[in-house]
Amino acid sequence: MSGMKSAYELAMEHLGGESRELSDEQKAAIADIDAKMKAKVAETEIMFDQQMATEQDPAKAGLIQQTRQQTITKIKADAEAEKEQVRQEA
Repeated sequence: MSGMKSAYELAMEHLGGESRELSDEQKAAIADIDAKMKAKVAETEIMFDQQMATEQDPAKAGLIQQTRQQTITKIKADAEAEKEQVRQEA
């Protein structure tokens, strides 16, 4: 089964890029970025959940929920961009 390619390898092949192995330092940096991202997401969820718990106005609660989701999406996008930078390092 060594002939099977990972989804990442297939995507890189499709995009015309080369798949290369990550160094141990790159893997550790990516794991660190993931850990920090998960912590930021959890912190954000707690903060917005506390706001939601005290909000009586449904319109404001909807805005809080929307802002919560946008914030989490941005945290994840920033982490992905940071991981991509690590992957690009030679």
